[in-house]
Amino acid sequence: MSDKRPSRIANLPHAVREHLAGLPHRWQTWREGFRQEPAALWRSPLTQITVLVAVLIIVLIAVTRLVGAITPGGGDRRFEQATPVATLYVACTNPACRASYTTRQPMSFKAWPLKCERCGQMTVCRATLCKDCRTWFAVPPGAPAVCPLCAEQKRAKAAATQPAKKSAADEDEDPW
Repeated sequence: MSDKRPSRIANLPHAVREHLAGLPHRWQTWREGFRQEPAALWRSPLTQITVLVAVLIIVLIAVTRLVGAITPGGGDRRFEQATPVATLYVACTNPACRASYTTRQPMSFKAWPLKCERCGQMTVCRATLCKDCRTWFAVPPGAPAVCPLCAEQKRAKAAATQPAKKSAADEDEDPW
């Protein structure tokens, strides 16, 4: 025979067979050890690793949900399908009408103004929500975003708070 060391791979089937033969005895010894001292289960490396992995998974899920709830646009938006049409909030610029509604237009739509559903005139533009009165109002291209209802209320309030003008006859009379 030669002086070469035997290969570990060649001995692997024999080593596995010996390990499996002693497995029932090691299992009984292990069970008896835990029956005598149940706290030893928590000191075993396998239990500690399992608990650590479970805690890390729970923390990861909690952090993911928290970040999804805090960031804008979170939630199930990632599962929405893109559509070829857009829903737009529009309003009529006609002072007699001022209708506001939603419309569906192709994504490449650029033909403004639209025809109003209520008054029939070509006076419908994109709409903006007023922060004060919470109504939708039209914002024509190049015009400032000023709510007409709030502007009318401010004008009416300003007119009501101005002092009444004295007539010429009242000015001529001197009470002193």
